[in-house]
Amino acid sequence: MRVLLVNLPWIKDNRYGVRAGSRWPFTLRMGGKGQREYLPFPFFLAYATSFLKENKKEAMLIDAVAERMAEDVFIERVKQYAPGLLVVETSTPSFNNDIKIVEKLIQEVNKMKVAFCGPHASVFPSQILKEHRFIDYILIGEYENTLCELIECLEEGSSLDNVLGIGHKTEATVKINQLRPTIKNLDALPWPERETVPLYNYNDGFCNLPQPNVQVLASRGCPYQCIFCLWPQSMYGEHLYRKRNSGNVVDEIEWLLRRYDFKAIYFDDDTFNIDRNYVIEICNQLISRGITIPWAVMARPDLMDEELLGIMASSGLYAVKYGIESGNQQIVHNSKKNIDLNKAKQTIASTKRRGIKVHLTFCLGLPGETKASIQESLRFLGAVNPDSFQFSLATPFPGTELFNHLQAAGHLVSRQWYDYDANYRAVARTDSLSAEDLERELQRVRNVLKGYEQANIAK
Repeated sequence: MRVLLVNLPWIKDNRYGVRAGSRWPFTLRMGGKGQREYLPFPFFLAYATSFLKENKKEAMLIDAVAERMAEDVFIERVKQYAPGLLVVETSTPSFNNDIKIVEKLIQEVNKMKVAFCGPHASVFPSQILKEHRFIDYILIGEYENTLCELIECLEEGSSLDNVLGIGHKTEATVKINQLRPTIKNLDALPWPERETVPLYNYNDGFCNLPQPNVQVLASRGCPYQCIFCLWPQSMYGEHLYRKRNSGNVVDEIEWLLRRYDFKAIYFDDDTFNIDRNYVIEICNQLISRGITIPWAVMARPDLMDEELLGIMASSGLYAVKYGIESGNQQIVHNSKKNIDLNKAKQTIASTKRRGIKVHLTFCLGLPGETKASIQESLRFLGAVNPDSFQFSLATPFPGTELFNHLQAAGHLVSRQWYDYDANYRAVARTDSLSAEDLERELQRVRNVLKGYEQANIAK
């Protein structure tokens, strides 16, 4: 059986969407000359593709977002491949877009089965199967093993009842099987598929991280309980941290650098610095193998210390993303981020003293947000003077504690999934601010900080 895994086209009104590989799926305005500010690597799709190939299945991955592929071109590509099974990774804001494209596809490709996966599908498996007759299966959570077992059952003509982590249809009803535990041994997975996607198009170039850069996963999961964080609550279903063998990680990096002309590495882990000793192992491996390429991570400021920063800097650490979310300590607590903002300021200062660039993320509209707390976030930013930063709107993706909290409080103002775009649309209110207030505040903040950004870019 031919299996086609896809990141569907998502282009609308001169905006392109980032979906697969993004913990915060959203849309961006088209850049000049086809350049992208940010484009994540589709790790779940890529790992599933390589896992199928390792298990002797005929599989291919098309990332239409990375190729900025028009719908008609994409449909022709699918028709040429003629898959027996189409695997679609979807998201909340792209769901309507994705449904429409797949409806067109099934009219063009005969006898093609369709499976949906990704965070949104994992949260609403029964509803999606009931409402959309052309969707045959839902792959819930991490889906490498689930997909492989589904294909084996389809090829053998056997029952799906014992396939963990799948939703499917019987003659009488929709059935959601027992959930599959997360993968405990990540080293059992082959390296992700990179052969059939435009590798040089992927970019996470914050703080002017050199391009082209390549994204690598050393671990999955995070033990922390942030109420807004999507993957632990939807794709993993638990807050369990799992890591690859450090040697295996650096082997993959060596292979990538031999094969491709990458100028930097971004570790796209949920939280890179959870295990201090593990971070040191990776740093020592990079040093011992003579790998001097700059690299970057997303990390918690409260898990950093002077010694660790020194070791990371000596092995090539170029930049760090720190999630601050708010300059108001109570809002940080409300969101269960549980970092001490004073400690965060000290860590940011220590990071910068080492010559490591700092990128900060802020989220407007978390529980308790007011105009005064937004000003506190601006004051925090001014006090620490990062190299770059981003402000987005708190988006309560289904499956998260934030969604449940806002729904219970009556603060959700939209259930139109295409509105759930953190880059410009507010779908919830706080006690003090309406959704329209939050959108205006986001624009005001961006206008206030426009000159700041330009000053930093000129450095």
